[in-house]
Amino acid sequence: MSFTGSVYGDFGLNRIWANGGVAFGLGNAGLNGYAGGDGQAADPVFASSDVNQPVIGYSGTCYVTGTPLNLGSSSAIPDISFEITGFESGTGGPGFPDDARPDLILTDILTNPRYGAGFPAANLDTGGALADWGNYCQAAQLAMSLLLDKQQPAARWIEEMTQLTVSAVVWSGILLKIIPYGDQALSANAASWTPNLTWHYSLGDGDFLPWSEGGGSDTSDPVLLTRSDPAQATNWLSVEYMDAGNSYNPQIIAVFDQGTIDQYGVRTEPSIQAHEFTNPTSATISAQLMLQRRLYVRNTYNFKLGWKYALLEPMDIVLITDAALGLAAAPVRVTQIAEDDNGALTVTAEEIPGLTP
Repeated sequence: MSFTGSVYGDFGLNRIWANGGVAFGLGNAGLNGYAGGDGQAADPVFASSDVNQPVIGYSGTCYVTGTPLNLGSSSAIPDISFEITGFESGTGGPGFPDDARPDLILTDILTNPRYGAGFPAANLDTGGALADWGNYCQAAQLAMSLLLDKQQPAARWIEEMTQLTVSAVVWSGILLKIIPYGDQALSANAASWTPNLTWHYSLGDGDFLPWSEGGGSDTSDPVLLTRSDPAQATNWLSVEYMDAGNSYNPQIIAVFDQGTIDQYGVRTEPSIQAHEFTNPTSATISAQLMLQRRLYVRNTYNFKLGWKYALLEPMDIVLITDAALGLAAAPVRVTQIAEDDNGALTVTAEEIPGLTP
């Protein structure tokens, strides 16, 4: 069954599994398909079974019937599974003809007028940050085939997609943005992407507010550094994806950093469910990107700023100078901002390894 075309679906030659066998196309499986168009006709067998009773055509619902269904020598109805082609299939780039770009999936989940989450389309930065995220995913070969196989909030689906593409959800005014953590230019899969590494402010001692209520009597460093222990960082990471080449059975892919394994031993964490991926290439790249963040982003900085920096947003880059910490115009990425009742901003930022201003 295929969900493409002007209505809910046009039926093609996708795979159908039943009783341990596989067929290509509904006709070869002895089934009839209804594409889910508005006002679609009812199954003719159902309609003729009782002319005195109204028969539902299930307008807006894609379904199949077996009228009749050949059961062979068994009286049991077979367990039938269908391969479907999503609305955005084919947008993931030439290397992934059956997959889609995550930005188009997200937009459909949130704003589709029939089954979407009811999110206002005007509040999506569709032509800006979302399109940039889509270009990043295509160039990074992070193509998805999202199966909504469980009930959970739309925000959770978005959280999973951004985690697997190593990106962050950001509210900017009234607009929802998705911004990648990537800091290297990419060119692959018929797409190119260049990260925005422009810094917004260069901050020094005159910009930071003291941590104490009293102000000038506090002599502690205004920039607080937290450094994670490299010996505890994950250096072996696995993801579970649904392998389209193996009838969508779950498969595990593991990535690792041999250098840190040799130095500290194997450090693992529970396997990450990545059922949004149905091809090994995207699953492997996603796992590698997530592993790199765990290994190489170790320094976290906290500092306070005045209200004149209120335009700062998460994922912005700033330069910080602090002699006590040996920082001289070091680029950091803002990850969190909290504002208190007095308008002071408590900022959390992380290092960007290898980046120079």
